[in-house]
Amino acid sequence: MMKLNPATLLIILLALGGAAALFLTESKPETPPAVAVKPEAAPIAATNSVVEDLKKQIILLEGQIEYLQGQNDALKDENAQMIQKLGMLGMKDAPKMTLKDDDVAPDFVGMGLEMMKMRKLHALPLVTTSVSQEEVETVILAWLKRQQPNEEGKKLARGLAALGWIPEAIDPLPLRAALLARQLGGWYDDESETMYTIDPSTASGPAVTSNEPLGIAFGQLLREYGDILFQPQHGPLKTDMRLARDSLIAGDAALTRFLHSLQNPASELKDDLPAEDPDHPINQVPMPAYLRELAMFPFSRGFDFAQTLHSAGNFAQLNAAYSRPPVSTAEVIEPEMYLDPERLAPVEIQLDAVKLKGVLPYLDDCLGKFACVTALRTYNPDEDAALGARGLVADRLLAWVADGGAKRDHAAWQTLFMDKSAADAFYKAMLNSLKQRYETKGESEFTAQGRFVSLLRNRGDAGVVLIEAASEEARAALKLLMK
Repeated sequence: MMKLNPATLLIILLALGGAAALFLTESKPETPPAVAVKPEAAPIAATNSVVEDLKKQIILLEGQIEYLQGQNDALKDENAQMIQKLGMLGMKDAPKMTLKDDDVAPDFVGMGLEMMKMRKLHALPLVTTSVSQEEVETVILAWLKRQQPNEEGKKLARGLAALGWIPEAIDPLPLRAALLARQLGGWYDDESETMYTIDPSTASGPAVTSNEPLGIAFGQLLREYGDILFQPQHGPLKTDMRLARDSLIAGDAALTRFLHSLQNPASELKDDLPAEDPDHPINQVPMPAYLRELAMFPFSRGFDFAQTLHSAGNFAQLNAAYSRPPVSTAEVIEPEMYLDPERLAPVEIQLDAVKLKGVLPYLDDCLGKFACVTALRTYNPDEDAALGARGLVADRLLAWVADGGAKRDHAAWQTLFMDKSAADAFYKAMLNSLKQRYETKGESEFTAQGRFVSLLRNRGDAGVVLIEAASEEARAALKLLMK
């Protein structure tokens, strides 16, 4: 039944009271002309009667308004509770939220509805429930493993360790899950169709739960576009393309959360701890610096990418991007490349054979522009690193298992640049990196710290290949293979 606003009800009742009084006045019998009464006496008496009636009605209405106001307050409280319960619909064995007397349950459903309306998404609110941070990390890890099946994450880490860019081969996915949980404060699980938020009592820091609005926005977009953006039937994505697609959804979520906070100042992030602070929860995750840079890219650079798309065509442009996602981190770094009507197709590096001693590589990947500049930044000024990666057109990383108990595997990283000048800049920066890491004089081929390293020019001087091998025999074979 529709509830009337108390003020509206007051106006209606006053109007009805006035009409009733007028009707009663008109229905009185006319005064016989034979009675000697002053002409103005009867109207005054009737008016006084109407005023008294209205006073009584006003007193009655004031009491009714007070009652209705109390009912309205009760309905508000009931509505808040119902919104919270709405987020629990469909949950089996969902944990109940225990609140202190002075606490207020976070209205994730209401927040989600506001953001969906602002983001112009037409969908039901997310089913939400609060669980421990460990449980959220477990759900995220399961999703990551579906995106990178067959130990793809471990294989990439082994290849990066072979290049010397991370200290050792590790399993990066649990670390990535821990980082995402702290970045988002929750996760939308597509299998259970539930948004899991982190119980504050289990959070590794207040910054974790202050990020929940970002997690809600990310969850809505993952539910809406996840099946389009991440299609397992196409197989695992190359690192460069995966980072680009992650950047689209992470940047969209960050922009949605930012625009929502502009309309709702009370929902702005209250955590003043900068991400660079050692005490920040994301820095509690023991992730190698190089992998951390890759993991942070979708949120740091994705926001700028999403903002550029939104400026070009509002949310319609962002919606369309999910059916035509960026193909590389280069397009995320330079959105103008993505928006170019004559957008160039990705270039692939072709090789006649990729077998080493008759064995196929366990890793065959494309790292992309951001991975390239991040590798160069380790031992070069930012300006030189950016210049070295600027003209990158394509790359291909191959890695093979090293026999004989070697700590690091064999790897070959072929890069291709737009021209000789761009390749020169990369060659100079990479040679400087090798010189500092291995403490050599800067030779293009050397043996140091049990590694056999070569940095060679090929492909008409537009290409540069970096070979990191565990034996001289493997290096010689890789030089022939990459020639």
